[in-house]
Amino acid sequence: MQTIKINYCGFWNSFKEKDNFFYNILSRHFNVEISDDPDFVICSNRGKPFEYMKYDCVRIMFMGENLSPDFTVFDYVIGFDFLDFGDRYFRLPFAAYSDDGKPRKFEPLTEAEARVLLGEKKYFCNFIYGHPSAHGMREKLFEALNAYKPVVSPGSYLNNVGGGKTRCSWAEKHDYLRLSKFTVAGDSVHYPGFVTEKIVDPFIFHSIPVYFGSTRIYDDFNKDSFVCCESEDDIDRAIEEVIRLDSDDGAYIKMLTENPLPSENYWDDLYARAESFLVSIFSQDRGSAYRRIRHFCAETHESYLKDYMRRRDRTPGFIKKLKGKLS
Repeated sequence: MQTIKINYCGFWNSFKEKDNFFYNILSRHFNVEISDDPDFVICSNRGKPFEYMKYDCVRIMFMGENLSPDFTVFDYVIGFDFLDFGDRYFRLPFAAYSDDGKPRKFEPLTEAEARVLLGEKKYFCNFIYGHPSAHGMREKLFEALNAYKPVVSPGSYLNNVGGGKTRCSWAEKHDYLRLSKFTVAGDSVHYPGFVTEKIVDPFIFHSIPVYFGSTRIYDDFNKDSFVCCESEDDIDRAIEEVIRLDSDDGAYIKMLTENPLPSENYWDDLYARAESFLVSIFSQDRGSAYRRIRHFCAETHESYLKDYMRRRDRTPGFIKKLKGKLS
């Protein structure tokens, strides 16, 4: 079996180097060696700004946050934008990401199962966030829904459960999702294709999402399985739809039994194509796998980013000041 030398940079704190989407897929085809001198580096944008510039090998970027790819810097990108960029790009939004490298399975509920779950609901709706949104739509949905019926907010932002809590644990969040008929599920930006776990989590725990975010959300999720607020002008209509579902058990149960995905094998097909994309990259030797331009203006662009990285490492205050803008 072919040996490939890889490393990672810029991932979240809980990221495990030998138990993640990339390792678990690649290890099915290659002998994967984690190396400080890699032939391929797999990057994300959660870490220090431009940390990946210290690697001159083949760079693969996973865009887990709301930044679009710079193909001058990366050879390959897995992201959320709807792009066609030859063999250099694959669309896999963070909503579909799973550490085990296998697609999540949504088992549609039967009507009887949905009816039982409805009887167990304790809350009308939940709102669980740790900070304000830049667009303010999450807050507007919270206010509009809360004017109809109390919305429970156990997170550190707009907390209304008392007890002096500063955060909501994962276990507590899952309980609130499971016990709520609806969930305010708002992504951080209103942008075509950028869709995260915000809509997936309520689906997993059988709470109907009230969603705001990707302007192409129906490409990724079944429009009949959630309530979508498409713009600020659409808030009143979305709230009316929530009220209709809340007042009609039959309509609520029907929505709860819908498959969240637009087709039965949607994520299976997506993961099969993602695996093919990764295997095609790593089947090449290091020299053949390069795709980024490496001369003239592109070389200057790269040198500027490397210079920024060096200055950042020399001045700790610099990183604190700019990380929020550049990461």
